[in-house]
Amino acid sequence: MATRSTKVAKAAKGDKGDKTAPARDDARRARNAELGRLLSSLPCPQALLCVQTGEETDVAAVTAMWVSYDPVIVAVYLHPGMRTHQLVNQGRHFTINVVDEAQNAKALLAGSIKGKDPGKLEKLALKFEPSESIGSPRVAGAAASYECRVLKVAACGDHDLFLGLVTGWSVRKGGKPVVRYGGKSHAIGTALEGPAVKYPH
Repeated sequence: MATRSTKVAKAAKGDKGDKTAPARDDARRARNAELGRLLSSLPCPQALLCVQTGEETDVAAVTAMWVSYDPVIVAVYLHPGMRTHQLVNQGRHFTINVVDEAQNAKALLAGSIKGKDPGKLEKLALKFEPSESIGSPRVAGAAASYECRVLKVAACGDHDLFLGLVTGWSVRKGGKPVVRYGGKSHAIGTALEGPAVKYPH
């Protein structure tokens, strides 16, 4: 049976917890702001990952990078709780579609839709076209598209890293790729003077 002194002690402990909560919240906000400045300081391509497994298709806003020239391998990361993550794990293929300036608003909308939303594709109003080497479609109108088969999945902190072997690709003539920097979308500007970098190197 709890005595009065025990109840008082528990109440005091509860009050103390309530008093420290604002400090913890402030520390969390400061940490998130610091991470935001860090993560947004690295320019990266703005892309849409598209996956189709069975009858279900999903699209997610992502970024990607090359990790091998020959064979051509691309890396993309997905949060384990995403439906996109589950579908890529099941189907073992996906497309990476570099966002064109004309698609920027839809790409930002794709990044803002959280969880499994049955009306997601209708809201995005994207057009798709069939890939040549895999079951997942390309996003029509993208500046470039890469068809990928999953080679490896590795846990990396709070995301999983997917390595995709590029089995098909297309680059749209006149495409205008979008880059993310400082938390905003940017058009690619005028090339600076200097020698061109040739790939592979």
